[in-house]
Amino acid sequence: MKRKVSQKASGKNQPTVLWDVRDFGAVGDGRHKDTQAIQSAINACAASGGGIVRISSGIYVSGTLYLADNLELCVESGAVILGSPDRCDYNADDRFPVNTAFDKEHVSGAHLLIAYKTTNTSITGLGTINGNSGAFCDWSSGDVNHSYRYLTKKFDRREWRPGQMIFFCQCNNVTVRDVTLLNAPYWTLFFFGCDTVKATGLTVKNPAMTHNADGIDIDCCRGVVISDCIIRTADDCITLRGNCRLLGEEKPCEDVTVANCILSTPCNAVRIGVGDGVVRNCAITNIVIDDARTGINIVANYMGMFSRGARIENILISNVAMNVVMPANITCGEGSIAPAGIHNVILSNFQVNADAGFFIGGIPGLPATGITLRNWDMTLKGGAENDEFIRNGIPLPYSVFGHFGVGDKPALPSAIFAAYAEDLIIDNMVLRWGELRKAWRDGLSFRHVKGLTIEGGSLRQPLPGIGASIHIQQCDDVCVRGVRATSGTATFFRAEDMPKGARICCAGNDVRGAETAFDPQLSLLLLDNMGNVLAQEAT
Repeated sequence: MKRKVSQKASGKNQPTVLWDVRDFGAVGDGRHKDTQAIQSAINACAASGGGIVRISSGIYVSGTLYLADNLELCVESGAVILGSPDRCDYNADDRFPVNTAFDKEHVSGAHLLIAYKTTNTSITGLGTINGNSGAFCDWSSGDVNHSYRYLTKKFDRREWRPGQMIFFCQCNNVTVRDVTLLNAPYWTLFFFGCDTVKATGLTVKNPAMTHNADGIDIDCCRGVVISDCIIRTADDCITLRGNCRLLGEEKPCEDVTVANCILSTPCNAVRIGVGDGVVRNCAITNIVIDDARTGINIVANYMGMFSRGARIENILISNVAMNVVMPANITCGEGSIAPAGIHNVILSNFQVNADAGFFIGGIPGLPATGITLRNWDMTLKGGAENDEFIRNGIPLPYSVFGHFGVGDKPALPSAIFAAYAEDLIIDNMVLRWGELRKAWRDGLSFRHVKGLTIEGGSLRQPLPGIGASIHIQQCDDVCVRGVRATSGTATFFRAEDMPKGARICCAGNDVRGAETAFDPQLSLLLLDNMGNVLAQEAT
């Protein structure tokens, strides 16, 4: 049965037709399967040219539902679409050409909601879509309330599970608004090869120990807005991906904005990379990362899984407050081949509390270029007892996972370690240190960096009496200016193993708080004449 409803708010002259799933036999009692009834309402709506399919209060057990053009699926307050536990209620893995079952992750190609090559399709309402992950994961193997900060185990998977809970594939003009997305057994909301996407006002919550339960994945899409979402999930909260292999064409992930979100995860709050395509022209702003393992993860080639890796360029991330184990990991990754790489990334206005330092850089022959950190206030505590990296050096190429110092594992001995980078800028960095374990050495550490600028801010090494605020090795074209050595600094600036003819400029720094201003390898005469404040002038 169809009903006409007013559309004054939308500005349309014609009323929109509303289709109620209960008129097609849906029960909504949490026991009967309502797949056929809901799909019948969707089909009737589509056949009439589109409208609103209404799901009113109740629990509707369902398998795969196929959305259509010019259709709004309105899940009203008090309504729940609950994923069926039975494989026979879902689509086949080969339902459409680009659908994929990832055997390596023990997941099928089944989905709860599918929109395939549709136009003007939306999911709205204040209701809930529940993937019923408890039917596919063994809850008895762990605590469902396990911390999102870091996991030591995950739930055991049963013999099968669905793939992405909601899948928009090669669609145009998509909206997902205000719904709550719970208990996805795999990725929660996936946009693949889409144009013009809005996902706003969403609440996503998955148990922290669910395998691969991403929040929102944006792959090879153009013109995307993600805003005002709260995402607490077991894997990456928000991802920007360039995995265009399945599309059969090169399609960048580009023109994406993410704003005003709260994120928690035992994996990466924001992940950028994956695939052999391009991720570019993206802005992420006003983000709170509350209790997570890694804040920002930018990796061109994850574990060498792709033939060359993604090209990531022109990325702006700003106004971020985070409480994490590790603030970031920015690396090309082994196996990356040009044109893949990381270029022109700005991370500005960060307020950070963390337990471990992080890496910025590339690999030999493919440096990360044009990375800027601006206005960072970072407090570090903890670290590691394992001093392997102090004794044996930091292994390069650097791990795409980073090092967290959890348990008996090592962690970086500096707040930031950068290697194989060009045109790296650190502008107004403030380092603060809390209660620390023993495996710390330097404030900022750099190796194989060409074109390094450190300007403004205040720095000190982690532990009293050892290490340096700034430590460079095998670097060239280095400029340090306007930096203050805070009280208790052991050595302000140390240079080791520098290439012949290396250029270093150190100007206008306030090193009164340092026991030793400059490493003996540097020319003190040259440095003193560059205007560094070495002692308090008499009054």
